[in-house]
Amino acid sequence: MSLPRRSGDPLHRASGGEAGMAASAAGAEDLVAARAARAKGVIFALLSAAGFSTLGLFAKLIYADGMSLPQALAWRFSVAALLLWVIVALTRRRGGGRRLFIVALLGIFGFAPQAGLYFLTVKILNPGITSLLLYLYPSFVLLLSIIFLRKRPNHIQLLSLALSLAGCAITLFRPGAYPVVGLAIGAVMALVYGAYLVVAERLLVDIDHIWGTAILMTSAACVYWTVTLASGPVVVPTHLREAAGILGAGIISSVVAVTLLFAAISRIGAADTSLLSTLEPVLTIVLSGIFLGERLGAPQAIGGLLILAAVVVLRFEPPPMAARR
Repeated sequence: MSLPRRSGDPLHRASGGEAGMAASAAGAEDLVAARAARAKGVIFALLSAAGFSTLGLFAKLIYADGMSLPQALAWRFSVAALLLWVIVALTRRRGGGRRLFIVALLGIFGFAPQAGLYFLTVKILNPGITSLLLYLYPSFVLLLSIIFLRKRPNHIQLLSLALSLAGCAITLFRPGAYPVVGLAIGAVMALVYGAYLVVAERLLVDIDHIWGTAILMTSAACVYWTVTLASGPVVVPTHLREAAGILGAGIISSVVAVTLLFAAISRIGAADTSLLSTLEPVLTIVLSGIFLGERLGAPQAIGGLLILAAVVVLRFEPPPMAARR
């Protein structure tokens, strides 16, 4: 019968050292994986912001020939849903059972109202200001995350939030330049969007992003087709501007932007995704200046730089402690 090894036994020390080295190697691999996942999340969030930045321009194209708001959204979400279901069929993706019903409810009561408020605000104001108003939502996301998800913001998140809010305020501050009704609707839009993202962060865990986005777009399309059919005859887009606006809003601003948004949320959370997405109003203002002739003055330039600084600052946030083990 062999005797148990003492702690001072060379073989015991060797085995303990090997275990320690293996644990350190595993921890290093986990840290590298966490940083890689975070880097992907950051890239997805920025690309999503770029996709969303085109939405106001496409909305103006749709409105140019007199299409109503409900019909514009009904066509937009129908194009997006059709394309996504084709992708689902071709890639043989599978959904998440009962949880997809919850995602459908999120689309009806979260995504659809926010999209309607955005298009309504664009109709009253211009795309650049609408996008800036929307980006009051990171503050709502952080606040709601603290209240309902019990998440405490770190110093980098708070600094990024302060920079993004300052950038929005400097760009937006023009007393008497915009209708109060439009500004109020824009603020409500930001609150609804913030709540939608906080809820989405909890619901989208382990749900395929393509499947989830397809359900979201389908439910939103059902909402606006119901409103369209109840309010008057269906108008088929026959003008080139309308068709281009609907295709652009359905593919670039919906399929691409929303899918990447969900992918980012699953990797870095709703709070960081929302802060990185503040790049959107900068791009919207630039695109509006190029295609709609909106002028970019000194306040817009300074505000845009502050918003970009917020994105850069957040990039240096470390991964969560749980990922470092």
